[in-house]
Amino acid sequence: MNSLNVILAMQSSSFQDGVISTLIYAVIGIVVAVVSYFIVDMLIPGKMGKQIAEDKNLSIAVVAAAMILGICMIIAASII
Repeated sequence: MNSLNVILAMQSSSFQDGVISTLIYAVIGIVVAVVSYFIVDMLIPGKMGKQIAEDKNLSIAVVAAAMILGICMIIAASII
């Protein structure tokens, strides 16, 4: 454990930069995913959230989940 502390102390600035950049990319990715969800929600008739929560429409829930996963995969690929 002592050697790990020495390594982290020697590279603390690069480690901190990595953590900060990871957090920034995560926030950007989440914001883009939420905005894209609302854009797709505006393009289709009806509200997806209402149909999933109130009407218990399982097929729309599956489509929304697939859409979010697909968008997040694209965002992750563009960040890397």
